[in-house]
Amino acid sequence: MSKFTFLVVYVILILGLMVNEIQGQEGMCHRVLGEVGCGIGSCTALCLQILKGMGKCVATDRGLICLCNFRCIS
Repeated sequence: MSKFTFLVVYVILILGLMVNEIQGQEGMCHRVLGEVGCGIGSCTALCLQILKGMGKCVATDRGLICLCNFRCIS
C-alpha cells in the first residue's frame, strides 16, 4: 500500500513540474527594437531597461537588428 501511495505522489509531483515548464515556455515574447543600433552593449542595455529582457543583435538580410526576448505579461 505504501509503495502505491509513494508512486501516486511521485507522479503528481512530476506532472506538476512538467506543467510549470510548459507554461514558462509559452510565456516568452519577442520584439525587435528598431530605435537602437547594435553598438557595444546598447541592444542588451535597452532591452533590459525597457522590457526587463535579454537583447541580442541578430544578422538579417537588411543588416543587424536588436531582438529582445522577454517574459510576456498576462
